[in-house]
Amino acid sequence: MASNVYASGYTSGLLLPRMAPPNAQDERRQNGVIKKNPGCNENISFQELKRIEKERRELLLRAELPFWRILLYFNGTSLRDVATDSLVWTTLLIYIWIRVTAYSIDYVPTAVAYLEKTNISILGGFLSFFLVLFVNQTNERFLEMYGFSKACSGRIQDVAGVAKAQLPRREADRLVRYFNAAHIAGYVGLNAIGQ
Repeated sequence: MASNVYASGYTSGLLLPRMAPPNAQDERRQNGVIKKNPGCNENISFQELKRIEKERRELLLRAELPFWRILLYFNGTSLRDVATDSLVWTTLLIYIWIRVTAYSIDYVPTAVAYLEKTNISILGGFLSFFLVLFVNQTNERFLEMYGFSKACSGRIQDVAGVAKAQLPRREADRLVRYFNAAHIAGYVGLNAIGQ
């Protein structure tokens, strides 16, 4: 019965929230709401849902491991994105090519001689200034989103108290679960794209 509940999207007349498949591509609208790719299949099998939940629980248990063991994981970290990013490898190859070329020649190119006469400290000062502004802006945005999520947590506690007192137990539990799922979805927006 559980697979029918998740496959059909409803049970006993009450609608369940639709879940996006794990490979759904997200994009942002103008108002900041994330919408799903219209070509994705929204119906997910119960086995797929169990597999996703198992991966999430394994990822959660990794937080209790020693630091050196956490660094050795490839899945669930940014290491996979960095290792498969073509821009990282292109930049690294260009740097290696420049270093090999500079080591293999025995004269100083004229461009390098011109660089000795310029004041690089001014450029470094501007770069540091803009880097500090960017990091400050990013941190401010993160803290604002975190504040919204924590404020949402307080309102969920209020609704949970009223629901437990006024609604039948089954409906109250379901309502609290939906609010908790919405709260967790708010934390997904704290990273870059929600991945």
